[in-house]
Amino acid sequence: MASEKYILCDSSSLISLTDTCLESVLRFFHRSNVFFIIPPSVEYEIITKPLQMKMKAYQFSAMRLKKLMEDEVLMKVEAETDAPAKEILQLTNSIFFARGKPLHMVDMGEAEMIALAKNLRITTLLMDERTTRMLVEAPFEIKDHLEEELKVNIMVNSNNLQRFSDIVSGMRVIRSSELVAVAYEKGYFDNFGNEKKKMLEAALYKTKFSGCSIRFDEVDDLLRIER
Repeated sequence: MASEKYILCDSSSLISLTDTCLESVLRFFHRSNVFFIIPPSVEYEIITKPLQMKMKAYQFSAMRLKKLMEDEVLMKVEAETDAPAKEILQLTNSIFFARGKPLHMVDMGEAEMIALAKNLRITTLLMDERTTRMLVEAPFEIKDHLEEELKVNIMVNSNNLQRFSDIVSGMRVIRSSELVAVAYEKGYFDNFGNEKKKMLEAALYKTKFSGCSIRFDEVDDLLRIER
């Protein structure tokens, strides 16, 4: 299944897109044969569980995501990831230490995502959750952030960090905001004419305030896209 045409999605990014009424971005890319993959745990979190809840407000996004699955824009893939996910969970939660105690960084859902990506040889992950993304891209920025926040020296288990880095080697993480920006480059907002850049700006801010972990300066960087 190894191909840049496959993107493995976690629940945070899909919820951000549906909460901002931007799930049509997924359909836009699907028309170019881009396939968005989810594991069963993500299906349960974004569709099955909300549809079982009494709070009707949670069902709105779930029903739209369910429609994406019915139309095969979202595709559920099952693979044996239990053992590798547990290894990833153990590694990621024993990389950083404060006062001799390991810091919890990643939950099982994110560990399963990485294990599934490795299993299926998918190199692109769509994930709005900040910590896991930074562990993949820039783990020492997490160390600096933790030291600033906790006001203590953070020790790093270099062996565990290296083992984790080997597992995620070649993987890249994109956020819903970046997916929207790429869609803009490829013409998603063209029907708004001269207002298309304003639409991109509004969409990026909407994703930010719907849960996407993106800083204001990163929004500004994406708005420098020329088209």
